[in-house]
Amino acid sequence: MLELRDIHVKYSYKTVLNGINLSFQDGKIYSLLGENGAGKSTTAKVICGSVRPTSGQLILDGRGAVFDSPHAALRAGICCVQQRPALAEGISVYENLKLGQGKFNGREAATLLDEWLPGRKASLLVRDLTQEEGFFVSLVNALLKKPRVLVLDEPPYIPPEKLRALTKSGMIIILITHHLRESLQKSDKIILLQDGLVLEEKNANELSEEYIAEKLYGLNPQASSDSDFIKTDLSEDDFFEKFGGNPKIGYIPSDIAMRASNPNLTILQLLTARHTDLPQKELISYAQKLLEKASVNIKLNEKAYCLSGGMLQRLVLERELAEKPRELYLFNPAHGLDVSATERLFTRLRKLTAAGTKVYFGKGKIAE
Repeated sequence: MLELRDIHVKYSYKTVLNGINLSFQDGKIYSLLGENGAGKSTTAKVICGSVRPTSGQLILDGRGAVFDSPHAALRAGICCVQQRPALAEGISVYENLKLGQGKFNGREAATLLDEWLPGRKASLLVRDLTQEEGFFVSLVNALLKKPRVLVLDEPPYIPPEKLRALTKSGMIIILITHHLRESLQKSDKIILLQDGLVLEEKNANELSEEYIAEKLYGLNPQASSDSDFIKTDLSEDDFFEKFGGNPKIGYIPSDIAMRASNPNLTILQLLTARHTDLPQKELISYAQKLLEKASVNIKLNEKAYCLSGGMLQRLVLERELAEKPRELYLFNPAHGLDVSATERLFTRLRKLTAAGTKVYFGKGKIAE
């Protein structure tokens, strides 16, 4: 039903997709796997109308399709639930579900809420939900629109049987994920991406977790472990109450995109948030050094939303470590990172502990 033919996405300084060819069939579940920056999210954005390809063609039901906005894709039955959905935090779950709907079916909304958010009242304000619960509010909103293609970007755990039930109507489900074991349990097909190309596409039952990890990362999927670090029961809210504003205490939050950054910040603003009093020339020099340390290829005037999860994680970590903290607190630091990025993070943290920095791991809001 949906095809991507020779899709390229190019920017002035890099090529993100370099000729993607994919075909998605009705009633099937697909997982897109790859390192941070491999092209998974950009592929999803092309499908959902958030990014217009530089060249290539989308084919829907045998006809060429052009989506210049997510709304255009939605009219064609394609809906995406983002890892960090844009919900209105100051209003209730029920009111959020009504947003963007045509004819709203309150009874169906209540049934879906009972299924996907059991025990949570529709009258709750979105700001009182965890990040995971916010994802499911956005998922219910999407399901009310009766999509033919549903893209789930880094979803929290969903039982395989619940996903499979959605496909009985013929819905195509595309998972953007780093969780190898879960993708094998849930998917009909696994698509491996590397450097903006399809590296391999196979039936899930033909692959193993070890094969995928070796193919994509050259690593054992069980290699990364947080056993070398101090565990803390301190919540993120307790952390702010106890240490907020202390320059010698570093902090990596669970929701790194919104608590340690903001999608609309420039890379320069993101990296120099602790040093806004410096002259502009010094700010640029300071930020450029952090970019080089983090090995992230992006311009200082670009926005944070252009970063992959792994890139953002590396930049925030370098920003915090530049202050030479005595203690570093991390809450769900591996959330949204692939096996390779997680191992690189943990290797860096082990070097810090060896040098005398106390590294604490907390659970944060995602795991509540």
